Amino acid sequence: MRRTALPWLLALVAATTAFAQADQAGYLYTYAVNESRYGDFVYSVDAYKPVGSPNARIRPFVDVFGNDDSKSAGGSVPRIYSDNYAGGAFGLQYTTPAGLRIFAQAGATHSIGPIASVPSGGDVRGGIELYREWGGPNNHERTYGNFYGSGTYYSRYQDAVFYNQLETGRTSGSVRRPIDTYVRGVLTADSHSFYYDNVAEITAGVRFHPFGRKGPSIALEEAAGIYTRAALLPIGTNRSYFDFRPTISYGVNI
Repeated sequence: MRRTALPWLLALVAATTAFAQADQAGYLYTYAVNESRYGDFVYSVDAYKPVGSPNARIRPFVDVFGNDDSKSAGGSVPRIYSDNYAGGAFGLQYTTPAGLRIFAQAGATHSIGPIASVPSGGDVRGGIELYREWGGPNNHERTYGNFYGSGTYYSRYQDAVFYNQLETGRTSGSVRRPIDTYVRGVLTADSHSFYYDNVAEITAGVRFHPFGRKGPSIALEEAAGIYTRAALLPIGTNRSYFDFRPTISYGVNI
């Protein structure tokens, strides 16, 4: 059994939280998911923290990140969100109260374990993100929704990835151990001819918060998807698929 990235990721998280200041403009987000479609276990961490005046629209930031999965193979075409590496970067971002973020960052990555789709080296990323949410417990409503859209260029893969996600659901009235039921639609595309990042999905799931909303969550999801570039599929790959995804995740502002 090959070694995992967990010690690296814990060290990255500890290093990033040292940058935390009084404002809550940064975040730490980590997850572990098992994808039945690939028979693949993936875990990831991303932590970034802006520095400088909390009231400024333009701020520098530091970002540390890592991903590890059980299926990457040497010489394979990389999957953008499933690879074995850890890295760090410094960047500059512009944000608005409406949830818009435009950023650029430069740093380096280091391959983890004996197998990685792309060697260690420089890492440049830049793009635009938009996040909006409505309803939910913060607004004293049981129904909620959120939208996340992004376009990001990754020099590591020489690829631009476009991602759009719309989720709507309903949460229980429990404060201590709330439960969410939800549906999510996702549309992704990339600038290369990689077939796996060009999909449309609809997902139904249930999410548990065993320690309340400020703790980790456990989700059980079933996704139905279709590849939007059918002509590029490898022999033996079906255009449509189902994917069961048990997931543990944790996110917090820092």
